Amino acid sequence: MKNMKMNMTKSLSSLAIAYYLLTSAQTAHAELSVLTTVSDLNALVQEIGGAEVKSESFCKGSQDPHFLEPKPSFMVKANRADLVVAIGLGLEVGWLPSILQGARNPKIQTGQAGYLEVGPAVSVLDVPSGKVTRAEGDVHPEGNPHVLLDPIRTGEISLVIAKRLGELDAPHAALFKSRAEALQKRLVEKSHDWEARIAKTGTSKIISFHKTLTYFFDRYKIQNPMILEPLPGVPPTAKHTLDVIERAKADKITLVMVENFFDPQVAVRVSKDVPQLRVEVVAVSVGGSDKVKTIDDLYENLVLAIEGKAKNG
Repeated sequence: MKNMKMNMTKSLSSLAIAYYLLTSAQTAHAELSVLTTVSDLNALVQEIGGAEVKSESFCKGSQDPHFLEPKPSFMVKANRADLVVAIGLGLEVGWLPSILQGARNPKIQTGQAGYLEVGPAVSVLDVPSGKVTRAEGDVHPEGNPHVLLDPIRTGEISLVIAKRLGELDAPHAALFKSRAEALQKRLVEKSHDWEARIAKTGTSKIISFHKTLTYFFDRYKIQNPMILEPLPGVPPTAKHTLDVIERAKADKITLVMVENFFDPQVAVRVSKDVPQLRVEVVAVSVGGSDKVKTIDDLYENLVLAIEGKAKNG
């Protein structure tokens, strides 16, 4: 009788273990696997998806998303992904197609449910009129792709992401939507405070290195009269640098914001000839500095830079 009870106990234990392994495998399988092109998108997917989604970004916040090496490891990860979320608008055109092709995953190809471009879902700035040529530099024919530098557009994009996640995981669709709505509401509320703080500084004109901050400047009514690049994607020239110096003096501009993946050397050179000019190297993506760990941190740190209180490092 004792042996029978022991055998029965062992059988029940084995069944319990088997059930645990089965349910664990089902839970793991149910978790959506998402890859994003940039770290800002990854921050949004993680907040909206929660425990129901596993996500990571191809591009780190310290890297220029225009230029990324399509590593074989990226293709391996994409082979197992349920969804790839990209900005679009030509931002990833130099590297993402190679990853998608090398992944050999039909679910995530352009036009499929497992591929999402969020840039075209919001109003786009800097859309060129007429024919675009290389003589104009690295111009994006579809418009400026740095849409996530505006918290209001980011809130709109969060709803787009939630909708697609819900289409791929219907049982959690309502949960994804509620998280995205909460995220959007929070950014709208904080945006009022950011706007008031920027207005209080009296800053109306800022020089930047590239047109990365266009959407942030547009949202908070800041002019961007000079770019350190003479043309998009073209390194600063001596002649253009002199033009920037003269414009900064004439317009009494007090701030240059250099995006974290560009060299601030030229900005520093300009500031030596324009005494009132302050140079701030700013993170323009989540993870662009150790202090910018969330999407909220991203905008907060840009506001702090304008206030002269930026958290660098």
